[in-house]
Amino acid sequence: MFSKEKNLFYSNISTESMSSQKVLIFLLCIFFGKIAIAQSSPFDSVNLLLQKRVYFDFGKHDITSESANVLAAALEMMDRSKNERNIFVHVEAHTDHIGTDENNLMLSRRRSNSVKEFFSQQEFSPEKISTSVFGEAKPIAENISDDGRQQNRRAVISFYKKNEMSIIKGKVVDKKTGEGMQAKVIFHTKNHKDSLETAPDGSFEKEVAENTVVGVDIYKKDYFFDTQMVKVEKNSVVMSIPLLPIEVGEKVSIKNLYYVGNQAVLLPRSKPELPKVLRFMQLNPAIKIEIAGHINAPFRTKAQLQKWEWDLSINRAKVIYDFLLKNNIAEERLAYEGYGNTQMVFPKTRNEKEQSLNRRVEIRILDTGKVISAADEK
Repeated sequence: MFSKEKNLFYSNISTESMSSQKVLIFLLCIFFGKIAIAQSSPFDSVNLLLQKRVYFDFGKHDITSESANVLAAALEMMDRSKNERNIFVHVEAHTDHIGTDENNLMLSRRRSNSVKEFFSQQEFSPEKISTSVFGEAKPIAENISDDGRQQNRRAVISFYKKNEMSIIKGKVVDKKTGEGMQAKVIFHTKNHKDSLETAPDGSFEKEVAENTVVGVDIYKKDYFFDTQMVKVEKNSVVMSIPLLPIEVGEKVSIKNLYYVGNQAVLLPRSKPELPKVLRFMQLNPAIKIEIAGHINAPFRTKAQLQKWEWDLSINRAKVIYDFLLKNNIAEERLAYEGYGNTQMVFPKTRNEKEQSLNRRVEIRILDTGKVISAADEK
């Protein structure tokens, strides 16, 4: 919504030339564009792209020159999209409290029709414009002053986009038994996040806008967490997500950890992975872990490594250790170690993919914190 200063700005230029108005529209488009990016979510079937208010003179339904500038700016921003079938507009019209309820309801209807007619004249399909009228029923300011009544004499115009949706279907299972189990699933893109609990058998469905790359994080107490990336196409995406139970000696690699070459410095794209490890530790407050660092140095023995290479495996593990300490995970629950090239997944690498799998940081369970009874041992 525009501030009073912006409204005064419009008043000052209402008599300017058409070229000045075009400059104004261009500036407003930049402003509106930022709003659209900030509010659009791939997890909603309908997204608010843009919202704006225009104001009316007392007892009038005509579009003022000031309001025309605002509406033109909105249409300019939407110009490339206004003929798409999934862009829609809703107009909500209001009045102040002066006059009877019946007359104010009729006045708000005329105001909504004026906005609709303005858009129709600009070749925006009337079939894509809906309206709501409230008369004086929904004031946003007190009607005791001219300024308050002016704020209430308004129409709120909202541009919406109906997303083409597809469905991510999946099932979370125990990696060892294959049995389905309930878990928490978090869906995220760069700017948005949503989550759900699966059904007791581990199955879930989630609507996501087509052509979206989505990260899927899965958590369950007493299990390692997992992260997967999926591209949501037009057809449904089907996922099978096995989680490994937490047992002493079990280990998994932390996915999507990338460091600056030959340094213990995480690349920015990997930093979102650290809170996932933290969440895992918080979800399982009794476990103790070792954070193990590994490097890629094929066709060489441990003795052939230089000291800095061995230290690199240690220091990369320490990055994760330090993050967890900083975020209040108790020191006695954590250990870190570097293993150089002694535990490479592919000691004789043949390609870059195998080399990248050698360069890793693992979580290994030292203690589950569970008390084993004599009956369990039998």
